Amino acid sequence: MIYLTCLESNYTETTTLVDDIRYPQKAHILPETFHRSKTGLSYPPHKLLESVVTPKARQYVQDNKTPGKTAFLFAAGNQGWMGNNGRYDKNPDAELHYKVKVPFIVLTNIYAGRIASLFGPVDHVSTDASACASSLKVLMDVHNLMTNYGFTRVIVLSGEDAVNNLSLEFFGEAGASLQVGDGQEPSAFDGVNQGFYLGQGAVLAVFESDPATTPLAQFLGAYSAAENNTNPLGQREDGAGYSRAIEGALWVAKTPANGVKMVKTHGTGTPVNNAAEKTALLQSLPEFIATSYKPRIGHTMGASGLLETGLMLHDLAHGVVPAIPNRTESDDVFVSADVPPQGDKFLSLAAGMGNIYSAALFSTEV
Repeated sequence: MIYLTCLESNYTETTTLVDDIRYPQKAHILPETFHRSKTGLSYPPHKLLESVVTPKARQYVQDNKTPGKTAFLFAAGNQGWMGNNGRYDKNPDAELHYKVKVPFIVLTNIYAGRIASLFGPVDHVSTDASACASSLKVLMDVHNLMTNYGFTRVIVLSGEDAVNNLSLEFFGEAGASLQVGDGQEPSAFDGVNQGFYLGQGAVLAVFESDPATTPLAQFLGAYSAAENNTNPLGQREDGAGYSRAIEGALWVAKTPANGVKMVKTHGTGTPVNNAAEKTALLQSLPEFIATSYKPRIGHTMGASGLLETGLMLHDLAHGVVPAIPNRTESDDVFVSADVPPQGDKFLSLAAGMGNIYSAALFSTEV
């Protein structure tokens, strides 16, 4: 069996208006990560990620030796972060503008190797670039390494350069993130409020087969899939990608569809994702309740799947599946009000640009 034994995260529910860019919008920003960033010597994504690589987590790994091999997986979302490289970020006086004086530090594989060394000797290091599905996609790798290759501990770090002028302008121009004047609040599966704000967030998780402490959850399995789609940025309305990921995760976890009654959705709230994810869930699971965390903390991109899984575990430990914020319609399935947990298992979903769909199954019974 595989257990989640350590979890550290950083995010904010507070929004900040960014109005000195072409597409003004709110974002969930951690101001301390931008301290001294205009000097070019301090890089916001690194400061964000290092906030979850805590002394407590490092000490846990170093003090509790594992009988087998250790892996370090960095779910970075991309091979090289956006930063300010692009056609949008031309105003040096903009609040979030910064320069990178040492360009290679934006290469995520180099950063992964440096952070992995902080935990002591490791037997495997890899970096994932599966966009917004990244932190759930690597859970398929976690399961594979621990089931088939003799690894007894896998450390997963995830975070991305989600909030910068380039990403805000990119999502703004695409009409994907909510803009000032839209007249909507972020929500998911709602007929009135739709969409998301971008958000900074990072998560560190340790998975073990021989835990040295009381586990937070049991990790049952994960699967990533694609759908037949010629548009790598699009989603099919029938939710085929989500359906394949859900069915794969259930198969790996040896769990019947009627054995899962709770879902942490990808839940971006865009009309396209609302249709695809809702259809897939209604076709894949006979009975369930579902929530979304993006209206609460923003879309943290590559970190979102695992970060939100941690929030779900926290809420379940406190006896609640939380309502999807800003719902305008009463809904007992994609819940518009807090409800008690149903059973011990829940499905966590994520999707990423490039036709990537991921699902992971957890149990609170440990």
